[in-house]
Formats: sequence, structure tokens, C-alpha cells
Amino acid sequence: MSYTIKPLMLGKMKMNKSMMTYMMNFEKEIWIPIVSWYVKVNDKHLLVDTGAPPDMMRRYWYNDYEELISFEDALESVGATPETVDVVIHTHLHFDHCGNTPKCKNAEVFVQEEELSFSRNPHPLFLGSYLRGNIMEDVNFKAVEGDAELFPGIQVFKVPGHSPGTQAVSFLTSAGNAVLSGFCSIKDNFSPPEKMKKVWPVLTPGVHIDSFQAFAGAMRVKDLADVVIPTHDMDSATKPQIP
Repeated sequence: MSYTIKPLMLGKMKMNKSMMTYMMNFEKEIWIPIVSWYVKVNDKHLLVDTGAPPDMMRRYWYNDYEELISFEDALESVGATPETVDVVIHTHLHFDHCGNTPKCKNAEVFVQEEELSFSRNPHPLFLGSYLRGNIMEDVNFKAVEGDAELFPGIQVFKVPGHSPGTQAVSFLTSAGNAVLSGFCSIKDNFSPPEKMKKVWPVLTPGVHIDSFQAFAGAMRVKDLADVVIPTHDMDSATKPQIP
């Protein structure tokens, strides 16, 4: 079994780079992509994360947001519709990763139990990151506890720190295990400046609930992956497919 991952880049948002790289790059602003990652599993349409519609992004995000393509048009480009999506795997439940999920009315939605629980009663520091009200009430959640193989060659690995129940997603591909990091990261997180590598072989995500766990999660992804796909990396998001 070998899979191909197709990035569906829905839009991009502007942020301070330090939100990706803890204790670094405070002076830099960058654009990062909002992506839903598409994989065909036999006859099933599978997504990792669903992004969010532009009105939601502009309501909740503090900085600029630019829509590139609608969720519906992005799915049409791979022969799917929101209604024909069979499976959604959520890396975590921050709004920019799950805002379109209620449109996938027939999908089983896999998420870590700890993430699901936290999303329903988040700490005040993270109230702005999780959707409030009943928007996710009718989603068909399938709670996962820890590491699990969801389909042959498709595994999730718990990597908490960015959020309580962040999970990375690994796909067996022609290039080996391609791992979506799960936590909000860019390629810099896995390729620190040369002078820092002996101390920090990875850079901790700038947004986290626990910096030690977030560092350990980045190390775990780097160790497990033949191909690392940082969740908000522009180079990965703009590829036609991976690998």
C-alpha cells in the first residue's frame, strides 16, 4: 500500500514568524498556508484537516487573511465534494484546522480524545483558538487514545504540546513514511540554523501549552519521518502532490 498526498491550499494568513519558531524571529512577518491534505484510500476520500471558510478566518484571526480557493472548489479538483468525504483526520481542533468539517456531513472524524475534551472546555488562554457554540455538535467524532493505525499504512501518533491532543499523521508512500507534523510548524522547525543544531535539533512551535512536550513532539516527528510535512509550510502546501 502506497499513498500520495495532495495539498489543497485554501488560503494564507499573515503572522509573526515567532508563532512558529519559539523564542526566535520576533522581527519577521510571514504568510503561512491554510491547507486540507487529500488522500485517496481505495475508494474513500480522506482529508487531514479541513481548513476554515474565509468569513471564519477573518472573524477569529487577528491579522490579514487571503482566500485562494473555496473548500468546495478545492475538493472538486480531486473529484470529491464535502458530502462525499468519507474520513477526516484532525491533527488538532484549532479553528483554522476544522472550520469546514461540519460541511463533511457523512464523514467519520478521527481526533484524539484529549483534544476533543479540551476543545469543549478550553483554558481561557486558548478560548480564541477553539470554535465556541454548537458548530461542531453534529460532527461524527471517533475518539482515538494515543497512537493508532487507522487504515493499512496510515497511522496517527500523539504529539501533545501545541495542544493537549495534537496528533501527527503518517502515510506510507513511495518515498517512505511521510509524516504531517500535526502541530503548527514550518520547515524551519525541522531545520534549525547550523549553529543551534547541537542544542536544538528542532525548533519548538511558538504556540504551545507545554514547551517541553512541544519540543519532544517535534523530535518524535523528525525521528519517525522519511519525509516531514510541516503543517503550515508554504513549500509543502504549494506542491501538486507529495511525494
